[in-house]
Amino acid sequence: MGGLERVLIEMLQNISKEKYNIYLIIEDNSGKNNIFLEQVPKEIPIHFLKTEELISKTDYHRKRKKSLYHKTMYNLHMIKEHKIVVDKTKKVIEKMEKEFGKVDVFLDYDWGSRRYIEQLDVRKKIIWIHNSIPKLLNKKSKIKRFGKYLNKYDSIVAICDDMKEEIERIYPYLQGKVERIYNPFNFKRILDLSKDTSKLTKSELELISKDYIVAVSRLDTVQKDYKTLLKGYKIAIDKGIKEDLYIVGEGSGRNSIEKMIKEFSLEKRVRLIGNTPNPYIWMKNSKLFVHSSRYEGLPTVLIEAMICGKLVISSNCPTGPFEILQGGKVGVLFEVGDHKKLGEELHLLITDENKRKKYERKLKNRVVEFRSDIVIKEYEKVIDLEVENSYEN
Repeated sequence: MGGLERVLIEMLQNISKEKYNIYLIIEDNSGKNNIFLEQVPKEIPIHFLKTEELISKTDYHRKRKKSLYHKTMYNLHMIKEHKIVVDKTKKVIEKMEKEFGKVDVFLDYDWGSRRYIEQLDVRKKIIWIHNSIPKLLNKKSKIKRFGKYLNKYDSIVAICDDMKEEIERIYPYLQGKVERIYNPFNFKRILDLSKDTSKLTKSELELISKDYIVAVSRLDTVQKDYKTLLKGYKIAIDKGIKEDLYIVGEGSGRNSIEKMIKEFSLEKRVRLIGNTPNPYIWMKNSKLFVHSSRYEGLPTVLIEAMICGKLVISSNCPTGPFEILQGGKVGVLFEVGDHKKLGEELHLLITDENKRKKYERKLKNRVVEFRSDIVIKEYEKVIDLEVENSYEN
C-alpha cells in the first residue's frame, strides 16, 4: 500500500522501454500481499531475492527476540539473508550482462542496497531518498553512518526541495551530488480509477455513497500518528460533524489502532477499509482528505488526493506537506501532534462548504508540476547524464 511502491509502478509504466532495458529486483516476496505485481509492465523481468519462507523464519525469531536463543537465531538469519540478497543481486546483474552487456545504471529505489552497493559491478549507481533521514533514523550515529553509504553512490535523488536541502545541510560533502525530482503521477489513470466502481463489493458501494472524511496510508502507529488523527476527529465529532472517518490501508499497527478506536469510543464512526490497489475511488467520493504523519518524504497520497480534486488537511511534518500545499495556500496545515487544531480545522472545513470549494479551485494549478510526462523526463535526464559520464570516463 506504500506510496513508494505506487510511485515505482508509475515510473516503470511510463519510462521509455525503447531506450532502456529494465530488470526489477524486489527484496521481499510478500506472496498474496504483492498487490501491485500485475501493474508491472509485462516486458520487465521481476526477480525476488528473499522467499516467503525465508522471511517468515526470520520474522518468527524477530518477534521472540527477548529470548537469548531467538535473539541469536534472529541474528544468524539476518546474516544468512544478507548473503542471499547480495549473491542473488549479483546473479541478476550477471544475467543482464549476458543479454545486454555491462549494466549502465543501478537504481537503488528504496536505499535497500546501501550496505552492499560497493560490491555491485555496474557503471553508475543512483539512490532515491523518499523520507526525511533524521526523522527516520533518529540517532546521530545512524545518521552519520548513512552519509557514508550515500557517498558510495554517483547521484542522489531527493523527491522534494525540503529533502534536498536537508541532505545537503546534514552532509555538506554531498553537495553537487543531490538532485530534486518530484514523484511522477499519471493523472488520467488516477482520475479514471477514481470513477471505477467495478471492483467494489456491495457494502463498499454503500460506504462510498455516504458522507465521509478519508485517510489513506499504511497502518502504522509511529510514523503515521493515528492517535493524533483519532483524537482530532473525536473533537470534530463533539463539535457536531456527521461525517464518518474511513481509513484505507493495512499494516502491522492495525491492532493498536483498533484499540485506540475503542478507547475513544469511535467504533460506530471509524471504519478500517483495508488494502486496496485503488484508493482513488475512496478519495474522490470523500468530503476531504486528512493526513497526520510525524515525518514523510514527499507524501504521495496528498498529491493523489489533490489530483482527485480534494482539499487536504495535513500535519506540517518534515518533509513534503509544506512544499506540496505551498505553505497552506492550497491546503490546510497543522503542527505535528496538535489534535486540537486538527479537530477545529476538520469541523470548520466540513461545515463551511464555500471555504472548502475555494481551496479545491486553487489546488488544480498546483498539481500540474507532478504530471508523469514532465517528471519522467527528469528521471531519464539524470539516468542519461550518469551513463554519458561513465562512457566519457
